[in-house]
Amino acid sequence: FSKRACLWQLKVAEVFLKKAGDVIYIVSIGMGKTLAFWLPLALTDTGVQIVITPLKQLGHQSVSFLAKAGINNISISAETASLVNFRV
Repeated sequence: FSKRACLWQLKVAEVFLKKAGDVIYIVSIGMGKTLAFWLPLALTDTGVQIVITPLKQLGHQSVSFLAKAGINNISISAETASLVNFRV
């Protein structure tokens, strides 16, 4: 991702990857929440991750972020929701 992860981000990714339970983390703006929930995708070859965000802009940022890392992804909104986008 061209960014260096902090210890707390790695711990969040570890919980996701071990499926050790639900994850809730409270972090200030600009502290790297996005990296924390996308790290598990970079650390494994399989899996699907769904992130729900209240803002379309965050969805678009995630698409850009993951595309740069070579990870297939899509942002679904009212404008892009179609049967084609929901096929696996």
